[in-house]
Amino acid sequence: PYETPPFDKIKNEHYEPAIDKAIKEHQNEINRITMVRSMATFENTIVALEESGKLLSRVASVFFNLLGSESNDEMMQIAQNIQPKLSEHSNAITLNEALFQRVKAVYDKRYESNLTPEQIRLVEKTYQGFENSGATLTGKDRDTYKELSSKLSQLGLMFGQNSLKENNKYEMLLTDEADLAGLPQMIKDAAAAKAKAKSKEGWMFDLSAPSYIAFMKYSSRRDLREKLYMAYTTQCAAGGEFDNRENVKQIAQTRLEIAKLLGYPD
Repeated sequence: PYETPPFDKIKNEHYEPAIDKAIKEHQNEINRITMVRSMATFENTIVALEESGKLLSRVASVFFNLLGSESNDEMMQIAQNIQPKLSEHSNAITLNEALFQRVKAVYDKRYESNLTPEQIRLVEKTYQGFENSGATLTGKDRDTYKELSSKLSQLGLMFGQNSLKENNKYEMLLTDEADLAGLPQMIKDAAAAKAKAKSKEGWMFDLSAPSYIAFMKYSSRRDLREKLYMAYTTQCAAGGEFDNRENVKQIAQTRLEIAKLLGYPD
């Protein structure tokens, strides 16, 4: 009734077909905008574009929120499968010449069309979004943009998956009740359940938000708060298989290349 996702009914095997269907529906919506024969207007172009892709947004928001909060190997593999599709779909929209020309037509006449200040701002943001996504590039530059944006998408996915894996790997198992000083009973019960779920005795805390924030907020054990804090703030930056420092360098370099391609100094 509140249009919230029915998480209890969603299974991992639902995501890819849902993403495929949503991408197809979104592309059909874009096609309908570009096939309009009348002059491009705020309503038939900018508003129509704003209203498009709602199914894709809903499906992707469910998937990526769960990926970031309750991830596992299967979810990460699904992400590897769908991220290239989403990147390709995004490029197919922002580099759609017919669509961009309609957006540009509205943009060029934004001060002559009796638009409100808010509508003008939306037109400008929409146009700038296309511009910063390579729409004004031509020839080899456009192909280079596609390659770089695809690379950046993949690097971002690798960065995120390393963070999730490092997050999932860390455990702080406490076996002495004195170590729980300051924690409310509800937090203790959750930590005990987490330990039991992993067939361990005691109370387990990790770097997931409910566990980490609760311990940092309520624990009166400064030494244990420091231990957990250091684990949290050095994720993927202290060596090991999930170290992200090289990914960070490549992400920054790729963004710089895209920026320069688009005419920005940095």
